[in-house]
Amino acid sequence: MYQNIVFKGVGTYHPATKTSNSYYIKHFKSMGIDVSGLIEHLGRNTRCIADAKNENAVTMAYQASLKALLTSNVQPEEIDIIIFGTDSPEKLIPSNALLLHDRLNTVNAHQIFDLNSNCIGMLSAIDVASRLLQSNTRLNKALVVGSFLGSFISSKTDPVCYSNMADAAAAVILERVEEPYKRGFIDTNFKTDPVVKDAFQFPACGFSKLYDNETDMEDKKLRLDPFDTSFICKEWVDLMQVLFERCNISKYNIKQFFFSQFSKPDAETTLDLMSVGLDKYTYIGNKYGYTGLTSPIIAYNEALSNKSIDYGDYVVFCTVGAGYNICALLYRL
Repeated sequence: MYQNIVFKGVGTYHPATKTSNSYYIKHFKSMGIDVSGLIEHLGRNTRCIADAKNENAVTMAYQASLKALLTSNVQPEEIDIIIFGTDSPEKLIPSNALLLHDRLNTVNAHQIFDLNSNCIGMLSAIDVASRLLQSNTRLNKALVVGSFLGSFISSKTDPVCYSNMADAAAAVILERVEEPYKRGFIDTNFKTDPVVKDAFQFPACGFSKLYDNETDMEDKKLRLDPFDTSFICKEWVDLMQVLFERCNISKYNIKQFFFSQFSKPDAETTLDLMSVGLDKYTYIGNKYGYTGLTSPIIAYNEALSNKSIDYGDYVVFCTVGAGYNICALLYRL
């Protein structure tokens, strides 16, 4: 018998306000910048933007968590662990996980913490939660939630960040189940190389200068210094190939790939390098904008909804975080 860690339920949340490409084209045109080619290249159409007065990382996470609990038919008191992934937190003290714990009334979740590994954050959190459940038989269910406020932290003068980033939350209920066959969480593969550690920074000024009155407001936002990202596709291929060899599985056995939704061309280039058909991935960045760490999970939920994947299928989550670090996660439904 296998102790499997499976996705019991998934929930996503998107703010009601939507902005289209025309808004960003007009916004940057007033600065003498043309972003039309950029957003078309990355694959954008609309973005969901949070209400700054009423929504934040915790409120969005709460809504996504409620949906995950509902779809999994799990009660809040059944949750043993909460891991809250975010790089746009509402608070540092107390933790966002604790604030979410209070809202959900998950009275038996005593192991709770925040995790920040930028845009690979949800995959990192799923990896950690899965291994905790595997190693501790007193724990049965974990809530992993990610929340991203890209529109809040992006400078309105930054054509790449502001015209592409949006807001969303995603939540997954993980459960340890005993079954006669191996499925659920299989394994992960990570790589970190800080070669572009200065390219993405938030807050750009650093926390030590965040409250200095002489620090310009724009330096308190997310800063991107553009760089060539083409190397990421080959890195993803190499990362997944090692994972496949380790798990004794062929790339052709993978039903769907759920990549970072930052760049549609990067996903397609990666599949081309692997000689895998473009029907093997789900892209939702056109509908929701780029939503950071939540984006691969939102793509997974989309595939569940349109029945692109089914029980027994192998899927891979693969994404990249600032700096950079990359992660590939193998899962079987």
